[in-house]
Amino acid sequence: MKRAFSLIELLIVIAIISLFGFLAFSTLKTSAQKQVIYKISNLKKLFKSTEHKELICIDKCKKCYARDEGSEKLSEIKSDISPLKAYIVDKDDNPRKIDFGKYDDHHICLRFIHYSNGSSSQLIVESNGKFFYLPSFFGKTESFDSLDEATKEWTKDSRLLTDQGNYYR
Repeated sequence: MKRAFSLIELLIVIAIISLFGFLAFSTLKTSAQKQVIYKISNLKKLFKSTEHKELICIDKCKKCYARDEGSEKLSEIKSDISPLKAYIVDKDDNPRKIDFGKYDDHHICLRFIHYSNGSSSQLIVESNGKFFYLPSFFGKTESFDSLDEATKEWTKDSRLLTDQGNYYR
């Protein structure tokens, strides 16, 4: 009497082999180094909380470089940052355009610093008709339609801090 595998036994073997194959390929895929693309909307998310890094973009933000604390070496990074304008808000709550200067005779269009304590440069960045507010502490990047709206968001925290402790309530 000849004995053969039943259809159910074959399906179980195929399912087990498929499961092992799936696990092996998914492990290989996640272990591959993914290229991080820097954008204005994700700048604050890309840095580890204990890293001190500086991001410098030149030539109308076509080339961006990162530098570690204490290092003079710049490493080119992949970015999707279009030409932009950066602002800070002065003590009178008025936005003021920032001129970051030059690096090796190239105009710097963006300079963003992330400190090892988790804080970062506080900026308002205008790019592609949107205004992005990058808070210095703990907050996430927010997008606004006007410079006035972004400025109000910037000044909101400063007013809370001067209001006898209401910031912590």
